[in-house]
Amino acid sequence: MANHGLIVGLDIGTNTVKALAADVRNQQANIIAVGRSVSHGVKKGVVVDIDATATDIRQAMAQINEQAGQTITEVVAALPAENIQISRLNGQITVQDSQHISYQDVEAVVHEIIKGQVAADREVIDLVPLDFVVDDFDGIQDPNDMVGMRLAMNAIAYTAPKHILGNLKMAIAKAGLNLRDCVLTPLATSKTVLSEAEQEFGSILLDMGAGQTTASVVQGNQIKFISSFPAGGDNITRDISNVLSIGGYEAEMLKLDSGVALTRLADGQEKLVIQRVGQTEPEEITQKYLAEVIEARVDQILGKLGEKLKMVNAQQLPGGVTLIGGTAALSGMPDAVEASLGVKTKSFAPNDIGLHHPGFANAWAVIQSAAQQLPIQLVVKQALYGLTIQGLGQTAVETQTANPRVAKAAPVSETYAPVQKRPQPVRPVEDGTDLDAEISHEDEVVNTRDSDKKSSRIGEFFREFFE
Repeated sequence: MANHGLIVGLDIGTNTVKALAADVRNQQANIIAVGRSVSHGVKKGVVVDIDATATDIRQAMAQINEQAGQTITEVVAALPAENIQISRLNGQITVQDSQHISYQDVEAVVHEIIKGQVAADREVIDLVPLDFVVDDFDGIQDPNDMVGMRLAMNAIAYTAPKHILGNLKMAIAKAGLNLRDCVLTPLATSKTVLSEAEQEFGSILLDMGAGQTTASVVQGNQIKFISSFPAGGDNITRDISNVLSIGGYEAEMLKLDSGVALTRLADGQEKLVIQRVGQTEPEEITQKYLAEVIEARVDQILGKLGEKLKMVNAQQLPGGVTLIGGTAALSGMPDAVEASLGVKTKSFAPNDIGLHHPGFANAWAVIQSAAQQLPIQLVVKQALYGLTIQGLGQTAVETQTANPRVAKAAPVSETYAPVQKRPQPVRPVEDGTDLDAEISHEDEVVNTRDSDKKSSRIGEFFREFFE
C-alpha cells in the first residue's frame, strides 16, 4: 500500500506550524510524535516569507525527529483554502501498451487533463479522480493492469493562484524536506472529520483559524463550495488590544483565559484586571465587556460567510455546522455560530492523546487522509505535482537500523518567545471578490459536531507560545 509506514503531516498556519507523525498500518494511523513552533512567515494561511517559514518547519520537525527516534525527510503538507475555484475536468489519451494499462498511463492522462484547461495565473493544487474510462467502459476506479486502447479520466480540480503552492513547496524544500504529497485542507478534513452520513446528505465545515476563516460545503461526498474570509483569531486579539489599550501579549492571554464569543453567555459580575498602556494603576473591566469586543468581530466574520452560504442554500442542509481550528475553541463559539447562521453547530477535536483541541484538526486530518489514501489517488497526486511515480509506500527515513524503533508520543515541553506583533488599528475587513470560490455544479452543502470548549483549553494550547 502507498500509505503504509511512517507518515508525517505538516500544517503551516498563521500562528503555529504543527507536525504530526503517525505509524500507519492497514489504513489506521497511530500518532507517535507531535511537533509545533511559532509561525513567523505566514499571513492569512499563505506563506509570505519562505526563509522564516523554513526555519519554523525545521523547529517543529526537530521535535518530531527526537520523539520518533529517527530523522524524517518526507512530509505530507496541508494546502490552505485560499481563493479556491472548483471545476470538473476530463481528458483522454491513447494507451502506450494496449495490452497493459500502467500507472504511467494514469500520469499521462493527468497531464492531458490539466493541459490548456486552467487559466495561466492559476494552477491545479488538488485533483480528485471521479472515475476512469477504458475504451467504452466507465465507472472504473483503478485502471492499472487493465487492457484497453484508450484511457480517460473524469476529475474534480481545485485551482488556486500559482504562488500558494509554489511558496509552500519552496519553504518545505529549504527546510531540507521532500514533499511526499499535498492535500487541500478542506478535502482532508471533510473526509475525516465528518461522518459518512454528513458527507452524503450535506454539511458545513467551518475552519476558524488565526488569519482567516473558511467555510466548506460538502454534499454527495464532494466539496461543492468553498469561501474564505480574511479574518480570524488574530483580528479578535488586535480588537481587544486596541479597544482596551493593552499590549498584544496581554490581549491574547485575556482572550484565551476569559474570552467569550457570545455576550449573553458572559458573566457581568466577573471582574478582570487589565493594565492600560500609559496608566500607572490597574483597571477592572467585566467579562461581559470583553465579550462585547469579541462578539463584534465574530459577528462580522460569521455575517460575511453567512452571506456566501445563503447564496448556495447551505443552511438548509441537514448536517449543520462542524467547527474546527484554534479559534473554534473560544468559549461560546458554537453558540455564536448557531445564533448567526441559524443551524445546529458542534465542534470537533481529535481524540488522540495530547491532541484534544480543534486547533489540531487540520494536521490530524492530513494524517488520516494519507492513511486512507488508495494507490491510484496517490499516483494522481504524484503526477499532478511532478513527483516520481516509483517506490509507492516508501518513506524517506534516514536511520541506522533495519527496524527503526517507534517512539510513543511525548508532550512537547519546550517554550517559545512571545510573538511580538505590534497592535494595529482595527479596520473591519470588507468583503471582496477574492473571498469567492466557484460553485462546481449541482447543489450545495453543510455538517455537524458538538462539544463546548472552556476558555482554559485554548489557553493551555497556545500559552507556551507566549510565556
